[in-house]
Formats: sequence, C-alpha cells, structure tokens
Amino acid sequence: MITAGEVLKNKRESLKKDINTVSSDTKIQRRYLEYIESNQFDKFDSNIFAIGFLKIYAQYLELDVEKVLALYRRSTKTKPTVTKKNNVLIKRSKFKVSPKLIGVITLSVFLISVIGYIGYQIYMFQKPPILTISQPVDEYISNEENILIKGTTQISTVVEINGTKINVNDSGEFESEYTLTQGVNTLSVSAWKESNTNQKTMVTLKVVYQPKDAIEVPEEVIKEYTLVLSISQSPSWIKLDIDGENKISQVLQPNTQHEYKVENNFTLVTGRVQNTSITVNNEPLNITSSSQSGIGQLICNIVNSQLICE
Repeated sequence: MITAGEVLKNKRESLKKDINTVSSDTKIQRRYLEYIESNQFDKFDSNIFAIGFLKIYAQYLELDVEKVLALYRRSTKTKPTVTKKNNVLIKRSKFKVSPKLIGVITLSVFLISVIGYIGYQIYMFQKPPILTISQPVDEYISNEENILIKGTTQISTVVEINGTKINVNDSGEFESEYTLTQGVNTLSVSAWKESNTNQKTMVTLKVVYQPKDAIEVPEEVIKEYTLVLSISQSPSWIKLDIDGENKISQVLQPNTQHEYKVENNFTLVTGRVQNTSITVNNEPLNITSSSQSGIGQLICNIVNSQLICE
C-alpha cells in the first residue's frame, strides 16, 4: 500500500529537488521532512503538527492535498481487534410442564417485565443524553474563518456550543455556524435533557484555523534555558542554586562570567547588587535588594516553558 510519505518523496525526487532546498523554501526543518517521507508520524508532538506540515509540503510540490491527507489517515488507522467467544455447552434436563407451572411462569414474566420497564425508565431519566458530532472532526484544520458544526442528540434535549444555546429539531439534529480565531480553537459542545439538568454529556473538539494566505509553521517551544552570571568592578559574595543543587557559594572576582543550564528553577543571592548582573537566554533580569542590608535576591521558576521571577 502506497503511503503519503512515499508519494511526497517520489514527487520531490522527480522534480530533482534536494531536501535541504525544500526545507529552506517551506521553512520546515529537515528532520520533519525526513519524518514525513519515512512515515514516522509518531515522532510529531501531535496529529495537528503532522497534518499541518503534510499540507504545506503537498502544496509546495503541487500535489492534491486532500489525496495526500487521505493516504496519511489510512496509514495511521488502527485495525480493530477480533476476539473469539468460547463455545458454551448447555445441558438440558427434562421436566414436566403443568398448567400451574405455566401460570407461575406467566406471572413471573409479567412482573419482571413491569419491574424492568420501570427500571429502564428510571435509568433513561438518570442517564445523560447521547451526543454525536458529525462535523467537524477533532483536530480539524480549516482554511475558512467560519465553520459549520453539525450533530445529533435525543429529542427534548438542550445543546450549547461554548455556552451558546443551539436549536435542536424534532429529529434531534442540530447545526450552527461558528467563527474561528487564528490558531487552535477549543469547541465545547454540551447537551442535557430538559427534564434532568444535572446529567450532562460533553464533547470537546480542537479545530485549527489556518488562513490560506497565511500558512504558518508552529514555532518550537524553548525547552532549554541558559543562565549567565557576570561580576564587575569589585569582588562579590554569591550564592546560586539551580534545580535544587548549589552551584556557587563563595566570593567571585570581578570581570568574570559563569554560565549554567536551567531546567526548572534557580535562586540567586548577592552581597553586591550593583556589581552583579544576570541574563537568561540573553534577556537581562532585575535583582531586587534590601534597603537595609543591601543584599539582593532573585527567585525564578520555569512554568509551562515560561520564566517567572519573584
């Protein structure tokens, strides 16, 4: 079975384009192009990135984007597992049928049916409504600002999309146009019965809005931080802890620099704020000092790839 990666690679080679040239033209890193051509889509952070790069690459090679995406989806589909049921041997015993037995069985069946019906009604009352979204699919990439959201649910059900109520027809069908913002949009669709507002069903979808005239390659998140500590003018006593480990606890001489890698957090204490400067990824940080002692202190943490300092 031919794959999306093979189609793109064959087309590139037929055009006699070097993979480095493609990387420069599309602004897609070479390793991502190699992942695509070798069908190693599991190395991408998410399907959104994989699909986005596939579209850019296919458009660049002037291929049918939808056909390339169809090959990608077919190659990443998981096959359902088949389970076998064990054969059960039922041993039947002979018994005598009497009018009394028939009456007892009939009465029992009637009572069980009544109890079952009542139980089923209670169960259906307490059970959240069924909610199915037929359009769009999760992690859908749209080139249009407005998309149509369509789905089905049960009758006498209230449906909301991101807090806005949507009309449901007598067949349980609903649809609504939604305006996207550029980037990743989260659509929360919830449904509950008019007779039981405590039980809700919720479906969350992510839709990426990527305008046709502004295809952007997502930037990689900075995962490494470099700290540079500089001492000037005169010696200064320094205490520096990085990621729970003490790196410096001594007097440092002037005109010296000290570089370290930071993963989670760091704490700096200096005896001379005016002689001490610190940068993280070439961005200078402000060291606060006590008006009485003159000792400066800086505490910083990396939260969700963002540097936050106290």
